[in-house]
Amino acid sequence: MSSRVLRQLCEDPDKGITAWPIASITRAVQPTPPQRALLDELKTAAANAADVFKESCADSYAMTPPGRLRAMMNRVSATLEAVRIVRPALERFYVSLNDEQQARFNALGPNIAERSQQQETNAPSESCGDPKSSLTQLPIDRIEAVIRPAGNQKDALERLSEAMKHAVQELQAACPDEVPLTPVGRLEAMERRLEAMLQAARLVQPALDEFYAKLSSEQKARFNTLPQIASP
Repeated sequence: MSSRVLRQLCEDPDKGITAWPIASITRAVQPTPPQRALLDELKTAAANAADVFKESCADSYAMTPPGRLRAMMNRVSATLEAVRIVRPALERFYVSLNDEQQARFNALGPNIAERSQQQETNAPSESCGDPKSSLTQLPIDRIEAVIRPAGNQKDALERLSEAMKHAVQELQAACPDEVPLTPVGRLEAMERRLEAMLQAARLVQPALDEFYAKLSSEQKARFNTLPQIASP
């Protein structure tokens, strides 16, 4: 759930995590009338979740690192709320299915073997438990080289570095040991991951605000463009 993914969900939420392929589920599961009523509840919950998420999508893009972090936190909070709206309806529907129906529903999920093979063959990418992962994608050494902090700015940058390390630990702790096979399990794992993202952001936010406030106008201008500078 990177900031790039959240932006994509804002651009087209109907293809994001709040979208449920009701027609495909219906064909696969062939629900009974009582089950169909529960599936309708899931459809309604998904639509309500999509509305909640859309409200968090800003029309403008934040220009400063603190602003971008707050925008991401708003979207993560909205996504978490959306998941919590959908989850009860999904659980009620899933529990109503017999073993054969549940197996068919599970089969609509991602092909784990195919995805694992792609991860091995593709260029190295940041995984959930990668110790180098960064919530804000702000490399401390790059910040220091571009901004050249001095005096109490260096102390503030050190505190930001420590906060980011703690944030990464929060994210790593939320990584599942294995990919859940059921829709309910995947949604539960997503909820835990979103909670960890929000907690990690809350760890970083005060240190980032403090460091940014100590910068001169010229340094702030450099910091504001740092993500673009550091991008490949």
